[in-house]
Amino acid sequence: MKVLVFDLTGYMAHFRTFYTNSSSVSYGFPPRTVVIGIIAAILGRERDDYYELLSPESCQVAVSVINPVRKFLQTVNYVRTKRGTPPKGDDFDNFKNALRAYLERKINTYQVGIEFVVPLKGELRYRIYFTSEDKELYDKLKRYLEEGKTHYPVYLGLTELLADIEYLGEYPIEKPIKEKGVKTVIPEEYFEKIDFSAPLSLLLERMPYHFKIEGNLRKLIKIKKFIYERMSREIPLTNYGGVVSIRGENVIWM
Repeated sequence: MKVLVFDLTGYMAHFRTFYTNSSSVSYGFPPRTVVIGIIAAILGRERDDYYELLSPESCQVAVSVINPVRKFLQTVNYVRTKRGTPPKGDDFDNFKNALRAYLERKINTYQVGIEFVVPLKGELRYRIYFTSEDKELYDKLKRYLEEGKTHYPVYLGLTELLADIEYLGEYPIEKPIKEKGVKTVIPEEYFEKIDFSAPLSLLLERMPYHFKIEGNLRKLIKIKKFIYERMSREIPLTNYGGVVSIRGENVIWM
């Protein structure tokens, strides 16, 4: 089995957490749901029709935070542009007055706190590792990446935060390199295997893992916790069970 490796780059990101309402807090890296959404956008899949195609049972995904990141909270002005229903009527004068009142109606604005992820230097860079048992899907994604094409625009959480894709290549899965630490984010269950003798700046994120369509609604059916190194250092482990090596980098699948 081989793996496609590509980088997502940009200057700012916002991956909204699912458990807050009053303000938009962000994860430090894209959750699995965001990554498969980006892959679906590259392939031209429609909204909400790819969850089974890119489910954890059919494909594997890993994410690495290549450049150190930080977060900051910014207040932004949101504008409610919906004015309601335009007036109707047969009497022209009444309609004209009602239309004037409708157009002059005040548009409400309100402030919302939103947390952004930015690089400590340079640009944001997230490395994505992807493989799938679906050969047709895998080959199509490989072709798009090689040609530098995407069906839909790719962005880092918000449509205003556009991203670029840098394709690194196709690589085989190899045995872990025990002289190195793990470069990717790691699931919470690996916490006890971390070698804390090295200096680390670890953060834990609780994030959505998989969606499912029930009826006409999208339902979150699985949540997982992941650990990442904020300064982009490798995470040393005392046990390398479940670790693989891809292009000389130790990887753990999400």
